[in-house]
Amino acid sequence: MAVSPQEAQRSEAQMRVDQARADADPVALTSAQMELSRTLTGSERAEQQLIAIETAIDALELELARELYQQTDTREQWPRIDRRRAAIADGIGHWADGDVDRAIRTITNLPLPLAPETERRRLLLLGALNVDKGNHLDGARFYSALGEQLPDAPAEQVHARLWDALANVDTRQLAQASERTTDPVFGGWLELARDYRQRPDRLSGWADANPDHPATATGFVEVLTTTGPMGAIDTLRVPDRHGPIAVLLPEDERYRGISEEIRRGIEYAREATSLGSQRDLFYLDSGTDGMSARIALEQAANRGASVVIGPLVKEQISALGGLPADGPVVIALNSPPDGERLPRGIISYSLSPEQDAVSVANRMLADGHQRVGVFAADTRLGQRARNAFVDEFTLQGGEILDEATFAAGQTDFSRDLPRLLKMQSEEDGPFQPEIRSDMDAIFVAAAADELSLVAPQLDYFGADDLPRYALSTTYSGNRDPRNDSDKQGTIIPIAPMLLAGSAGPGHPMRLAYERAQLAGSLPRLFAFGADAAMLAAHLDILLDGGVVSGLTGDLSLTPVGVIERNAAWGQFRDGMLRPYGTESGLPTTDSPVSPVRRPASAPDTTAPGSGETFFRIVE
Repeated sequence: MAVSPQEAQRSEAQMRVDQARADADPVALTSAQMELSRTLTGSERAEQQLIAIETAIDALELELARELYQQTDTREQWPRIDRRRAAIADGIGHWADGDVDRAIRTITNLPLPLAPETERRRLLLLGALNVDKGNHLDGARFYSALGEQLPDAPAEQVHARLWDALANVDTRQLAQASERTTDPVFGGWLELARDYRQRPDRLSGWADANPDHPATATGFVEVLTTTGPMGAIDTLRVPDRHGPIAVLLPEDERYRGISEEIRRGIEYAREATSLGSQRDLFYLDSGTDGMSARIALEQAANRGASVVIGPLVKEQISALGGLPADGPVVIALNSPPDGERLPRGIISYSLSPEQDAVSVANRMLADGHQRVGVFAADTRLGQRARNAFVDEFTLQGGEILDEATFAAGQTDFSRDLPRLLKMQSEEDGPFQPEIRSDMDAIFVAAAADELSLVAPQLDYFGADDLPRYALSTTYSGNRDPRNDSDKQGTIIPIAPMLLAGSAGPGHPMRLAYERAQLAGSLPRLFAFGADAAMLAAHLDILLDGGVVSGLTGDLSLTPVGVIERNAAWGQFRDGMLRPYGTESGLPTTDSPVSPVRRPASAPDTTAPGSGETFFRIVE
């Protein structure tokens, strides 16, 4: 019996469908299904085109699904086949047309009940659409729900999408979402994402505590511990120890004073150590935008730099993504903007208020303060410090009893502090305030001039015996007894060099401090620049897990590429910043805040002719 050309074409198309299905090749399968549809008519043609789109969705080939939608010519027939399946396909169509909001509405409003395969497609698309719109947390939530319904191999792909979505959610949002969610699986993902950023060394412990979570059961956590975090240092190589060092600083008028102070510190490190005789060092203008930073970085690479210090401007850091593997190692002098990740392979060294706040949280706990209050300025600095402090303090098991904020420029806290302290006083007789007894200490997230106003009023309202902690930025580094006397009793993390200001000539960093005073009015930035140069010269030590003890503290490199500072501690007493916690205030091997590994012998870098050891390399 003769076979018509149309039947032969259909048979051949069906064979291609069968072969692609046998080969488990979804891309080839969708192409064969569309080819088969062209040999059919009516509802059969419409059904086959729907199947092709669904095949692409099930394979997580969503771009392909959008392309297939635009090739179809039977859309008006789809509701008669199945209105739920038709709505899924229509959502793909709206997405292909660029109308993400309409796509979300169409897929969200599917009539119930849904077949299992339709529900899986709905969750997948809602995850992808929300991520496309920038709603990364919602996208991750849909991916989490989907992952629980899939077998291992597809689930792993969905988990990768979920993880990429959470990578775009800042740590504070992760913490808030973790507190709100009632879904233990999604809550586990949020907790894992926080640990991954803040405590990557605890991932194995997380897996042990959550053996039934999909991230553990599918081996996802094991992959994380093997590959290292985004922004991790695993892609970094040890640079040539004799190659040039390039410094990228902005010459713009707005940053000139800061750049000059950092440069003075770098030059001091170069003169006072063997760095100057071993390495060439040159400066480039990094500008203030991303393009200027990339251009300066290319110039540094063309001149053979093995290490680059900079750029300085926070918004330029994201422009450093995608650097070639054989390029110079970059030590950025800032942290990424809020909500952005550090590009992979980049090192971040900063004097950020967030690092200060984390140090304070750990110090307060180490000092035995488990239940504390927070008084924060309603400014960018105050809120950044407040958020980092609360995240770390609660993560380590502490309790925030109460919080209050005050406005920028506010000078009278007679409404805010009594409420925070639950102050009471007899109406008759002299003013003798009593405060709550359940608060162990208070963290004041404020600038220097704000602390000068807050601290005396804490005393006035009865908190004169309540331990108080603040940020390092509350001390300029210059002796100022008149203003600093108003900060009486406040404990702060501080660059060790700055403690030399109130010490005698025997302090190990006294000469460095005096040089900083002669150089300019910002000794904190002088120390920052000097340590940046030492980090650049001794990256091999850091990459091997060692510690550089410099003017700003003990410096180590975390797995996520951030230079962690184990600062010294000071306390304002009688108008001076005095050492707190140890005789010198310097970090020690048994520091309760952040212990560092110190072998019995380690080479010192000593200022020529002075006998002053101010940089110490711990291998």
